[in-house]
Amino acid sequence: MTDRMAKLRENQRKVKPAISAERLLLATEAYKKYAGEPIWLFRAHILEYVLDHKKIVIRDGELLLGSATEKIRAGLIFPEYSSGLMWLKGELPGMPTRATDAMDVTAEEQKTILECLDYWDNKSTEDIMNATMPQWIKDAETAGAFKSGGRGLSSSAISMNFKRMLGHGFRWHIEDCQRRIDEAYETPMTLEKEQKVLYWKSLIVVMEATIRFAHRNAEEAEKLAEETQDNARREELLEMARICRKVPEFPPETFWEAIQHEWMMHVVMHIECNAHSTQLHRFDVWFYPYYKKDLEAGKIDRERGIELIEQLMLKIDSLFFIADNYYAKANAGLPTWQNMHLGGYTEDGEDACNELTEMALDAAYEMRLSNPPLILRYNKKTPEHIVNKATKMIQEGLANPAFFSDDTAIKIVLNKGGTLKEARDWCTTGCVETMPGCGQADGSPIGGYLNMPKVLELTLHNGKDPRTGLEVGLKTGDPRNFKNIEEFIKAYEKQLYYFADMHTYAVNATMSVQAYYLPCVYHSIFLDGCIERGKTIQEGGANQMFTSLFMAGPATAADSINAIEFAVFKEKKLTMDELIQLCDDNFEGNEAMRQYLINRAPKYGNDIEELDQRLADIIENLAHHYQAIQDCRGGRYSAGNMTQTHNVPLGSYCGATPDGRLAHTPISDNASPMMGRDTSGPTASANSVAKMHIEHNHAAQLYNIRFDPHGVAGENGAKIIEGIFRNYCENGGYHIQANVVDNETLRKAQKDPENYRDIVVRVSGYLAYFTELDESVQNTIIDRTIHLA
Repeated sequence: MTDRMAKLRENQRKVKPAISAERLLLATEAYKKYAGEPIWLFRAHILEYVLDHKKIVIRDGELLLGSATEKIRAGLIFPEYSSGLMWLKGELPGMPTRATDAMDVTAEEQKTILECLDYWDNKSTEDIMNATMPQWIKDAETAGAFKSGGRGLSSSAISMNFKRMLGHGFRWHIEDCQRRIDEAYETPMTLEKEQKVLYWKSLIVVMEATIRFAHRNAEEAEKLAEETQDNARREELLEMARICRKVPEFPPETFWEAIQHEWMMHVVMHIECNAHSTQLHRFDVWFYPYYKKDLEAGKIDRERGIELIEQLMLKIDSLFFIADNYYAKANAGLPTWQNMHLGGYTEDGEDACNELTEMALDAAYEMRLSNPPLILRYNKKTPEHIVNKATKMIQEGLANPAFFSDDTAIKIVLNKGGTLKEARDWCTTGCVETMPGCGQADGSPIGGYLNMPKVLELTLHNGKDPRTGLEVGLKTGDPRNFKNIEEFIKAYEKQLYYFADMHTYAVNATMSVQAYYLPCVYHSIFLDGCIERGKTIQEGGANQMFTSLFMAGPATAADSINAIEFAVFKEKKLTMDELIQLCDDNFEGNEAMRQYLINRAPKYGNDIEELDQRLADIIENLAHHYQAIQDCRGGRYSAGNMTQTHNVPLGSYCGATPDGRLAHTPISDNASPMMGRDTSGPTASANSVAKMHIEHNHAAQLYNIRFDPHGVAGENGAKIIEGIFRNYCENGGYHIQANVVDNETLRKAQKDPENYRDIVVRVSGYLAYFTELDESVQNTIIDRTIHLA
């Protein structure tokens, strides 16, 4: 790492995450100024106003221009999505000291925020949804059967068409939109054509505003160049100014220009809306031609190339969004899911790795940031040296990159209806959800979570929630009368499908409101089909559309079913009535029976064929039920096995479960076995997860595994990790990520966070600084099974 990058990194890491009031203030002014305009132009003028008036910040040593906030590391406030940001009124004074994702905010900023929020009372899309959502949906969510997503977040989660956006600047797109407008007026106007014209006009507004924003950054760089006494820095600032007067208006020609071009487009997405999951897609594939050309011309060397990649990574790590206490715990660690994909297949099925693949890995190794998470698209053609480098990074405790099976991902995209070309160019949306790449699809990973253990609890109580007393489920029969486990599973699946229908009803309502009130005009530039159809992403403009939602706690549910079968129907150690009563009493006074259920009943994650297949069938059937439902844009739902850290708050809704889990404690995380229950070793654990038939589920599954650093030390240890990862990916697995850190180190970090602030862990499909996590989330990571080898 160069001295410049070491200083920039240290400056960013030493500051506490903060709240910026700038966008809130500017958006509030703009909403008052442009009220009454057609929605597309209205939203375009909001972004234009913010870009034209926000403060330009250039920090010493930076090589890339454009910042989302005036602070080094801060989140923006988007009141139009959630004056459920009204929670800020109550939580704002405690934000600097709250347990999860604490953020600094000055007294002056607090005053500005509170004054602005008064205007937004009952004006956000969340307010509209809360006022119109049926009570039976609200009751089911109150019980904890599911948590519908997207109410405070944009539904836009995209991977842009890098080929088009790097090949053509915004000026080309502006001219294209103007041509479409002119052609529309050549024939009699219709309502549909008028709406398209308004949309194209709005695109011109936001692209011109982005060009002006780039030029304002160039002007500030020129000003600083005049003031500095450092000749080398003056040359850098003038070059940065030149670049920003060129991109993104016109296409880049050099590697530096290409990186700046991407970043300027990227950061404006995060200013337009409460953006997340803006993917860097195949960074090594799309940017390598620019690096190679510069290298051959003698304009750049490897060190400078890595420095520019590190500058981009640092910029991305500065972005996050602000969440209330629930979502701060559910998505702990300030994730934004901005993945950088590396490797994989080319369009013709050959290996796509190049020099940038290794350089990006080296940059991540040096920087050790929580963003962007790296995705290594692994297949049998992936070069040995790339796999070795990635494995050693994991072995050393970086928790980066995650391995994704290229072949499994390709099957998922093909099953979604994509072509082989689209499938080989696949990318993620959100943290691990699979979709066709290069601007072909809107993935909208905001559907929320179906709480599988809670639905199992409701099945045990014939549709009634024992915690709230609400009758929220179906009357599937008193389980005390069930004669075998098959009858119980049949009732359970009926309840799952019933709540899945409720779940999608709620998500469709949320996305419909957002499409009407908060179309993401700027985002829609980057997906193919939107400009051609004259529609935003939310209105169904993209070529392919999927809404991802997630089946949470499958291992807890599976272990509970196994425990019922084992204790009630096989060994007859308990009657169903006794087991239900034990759970209702939270095993109070009967710890021996709880230990019996934990230690004697077989558990998912130990490569037991019959049990693994049972869970795979339940998951596949539920996923197919979701896939048959149409989302509000005409796309399809796709379901995956994932929780983020929602397994902590979702667990708080659940009483004790038959597997021996205590009431209100976390449920299993993602597709992984329940913490501490996969006792047959890492290979057995991975084999169980790989049997999930993920290619049929259309979304994704997320698998966390953890190793004791002493058990995987040295060359042999690296080979053990590599062997497990290869075996998993080549035998039907999809995603696998590892933490290599011992409990002693993590416990020390809990007690002395300042001296351990650079520990990065895989929380879910993202990375986070361990010491910035809530203690309950930290403990779930500590509680994960730690495999010696």
